Amino acid sequence: MDRSRITVLPGSSEVWSRVQDRSPRAKKVATGIKIASVAALLVGGGAWVATDRAVTLRVDGEQQTVHTHADDVRGVLAAADVKVGDRDEVVPALDSEVRRGDTIEIDRARKLKVTVDGATREVWVTAPTVDEALDELSMGRRDIKLSASRHSRLPLDGAVLSVRTPKQVTLTADGRTTTATTYASTVDELLDERGLALDGDDKSTPAVASVLASGQKIVVQRIATKSVTQTVTVPSPVTSRSDSSMTSGTKRVVTRGRSGSARQVVRYVYTDGKVTSKEVISKTVVTAPTTTVVMKGTKKKVTKSYPTSGNGLNWAALAKCESGGNPSAVSPGGTYHGLYQFSVGTWTRMGGSGLPSQASASEQTMRAQMLYSASGAGQWPVCGSRLFS
Repeated sequence: MDRSRITVLPGSSEVWSRVQDRSPRAKKVATGIKIASVAALLVGGGAWVATDRAVTLRVDGEQQTVHTHADDVRGVLAAADVKVGDRDEVVPALDSEVRRGDTIEIDRARKLKVTVDGATREVWVTAPTVDEALDELSMGRRDIKLSASRHSRLPLDGAVLSVRTPKQVTLTADGRTTTATTYASTVDELLDERGLALDGDDKSTPAVASVLASGQKIVVQRIATKSVTQTVTVPSPVTSRSDSSMTSGTKRVVTRGRSGSARQVVRYVYTDGKVTSKEVISKTVVTAPTTTVVMKGTKKKVTKSYPTSGNGLNWAALAKCESGGNPSAVSPGGTYHGLYQFSVGTWTRMGGSGLPSQASASEQTMRAQMLYSASGAGQWPVCGSRLFS
C-alpha cells in the first residue's frame, strides 16, 4: 500500500490514506466514509445557523441590525464593535440576556456647559438634542430664550448652552420708575436693553455686573461733577495777650485787623441734579489778612459790698426801664452799660473802674445813687420818672 499521499477531509479530525488499491471493496469503503463526513458537516452547520440572532441596535436614535451568536448585551456590543462609556445609558443592562428580535438602545453621555441667567454649571446629559436635554434639566416646557435651536443636536465632545428666563424687575432711572419683564441676565444687559447708557461717574445699585433676579429693584443715579472758582473772605486771625491790670473775664481790642481775600476752586458733586458733596481742591490768597490783637484781663475780680440805701426811691423800677434789670446789659452801640446804662465817662466820674456792666449790681446801684445826689433824675431823661413810682 502506498501511504505517501495524505488528505484531511473538511470537518473531520481524522487522517485518511488514499490507497492505490482500486478493488470494489476498497471503493465501497471510501464512498461510505465520504458520505459520513458530509453528513457530519451538514449537522454542524445547522447548529451554527440555529444560534444566530438578529438584534436591533439603536445608538442616539440611529438604528442598525446586528447578526450575532452572543447571548448577552455586552457580547452583542462587542460583536458590533460598539464601545460604551461609564456615563452612557444602555437599555437593557450590559449583562442582560439577548434573544432574536430584541432591541438594544444606547444614549451617549454628553457634557453640557449650561448658563442659566448668568449662573454657569457643567452637567452630563444623555439627550441627543437641545430640546431633550432641557427635558432632562426640567426646563423643557418653560418660557425661556436659548442660544441654540431646540432641535440642534448635541455633539459628543461637549456643548455650551445659554438659557435666559423671564424676570419682572423694577427700574428707577432719570426720575422715572417702571416695572418691566426682561430676559436679561445681568443689570448691564437690562440697562442696554432699555437704552440706558452709564458714563464713568454714574452709579447703579446693584452694580452693573450683578446677576438679575425676578422681583429685583434697580436704581440708576446720574452723577455729575462741576468745578467752580470763587472769591472768598479770609477772616482776620486773632492773637490774645494777657493784661494783669484788667479784671479777669474782661477783654479789649488793641489792634483791629483786616480781613483778606482768597480765590478757591470748589468741586461740586451732583446726584440726580442735587448737590451731594463739595470739596475745596485749591486755594490761593489774593489779599493777606492782618492780625487782630486782643488783651484779656487776668486780674482777680474782687467782690465788694456797697451800701444800697434807697432814699425812698424806686431803683428797681429805674433799672427795669433802663436795662430790663440786667446788670451786664450793653447798648447796641456799646456806649451805655449795666443796670442804669452808665456811660464809661460818667461811671469813672462816680469813682467806678473798668466797665459798669462788669461791676456788681450793688456797686452799680450805689454809684447810681451818687449820680442822683449830684445831678438828679434828669440823668435818665426817659426813665428817671420811674424813681418816683
